[in-house]
Amino acid sequence: MVEPGTRKVRSNLLRATVVASAVLAAGIALVAQLTGHLAAGIGLGAGVLIGSGNGYLVGALLDRGTPIVAGSIVRLAFLSALALGAALVLGSSAWSVILGVGLAQFVMVAAAVRQGLRA
Repeated sequence: MVEPGTRKVRSNLLRATVVASAVLAAGIALVAQLTGHLAAGIGLGAGVLIGSGNGYLVGALLDRGTPIVAGSIVRLAFLSALALGAALVLGSSAWSVILGVGLAQFVMVAAAVRQGLRA
């Protein structure tokens, strides 16, 4: 069972991750536009936005009591399928979207470290 205080900390962390990821995605798209690599930049930015929802998926699966291994496999398969679908829709390379999903995990780690240092 998750304690109420833990839920608040998790909510703040996830919100910070999504906001930072959205800012990063916008910055990536801007730099990509300026350097003439818009398709790759849009894919990378889309991947960052997709990956920023990973923490919410983890929390939802843990709240339901899903076993860690099964939940991880389903979550990663879902994120991968979503990233590949986004690459097809956006006309971007699949690698750029998948790389963006991975980059969002670094954003989440940075948000967690920042929150831990402030506590």
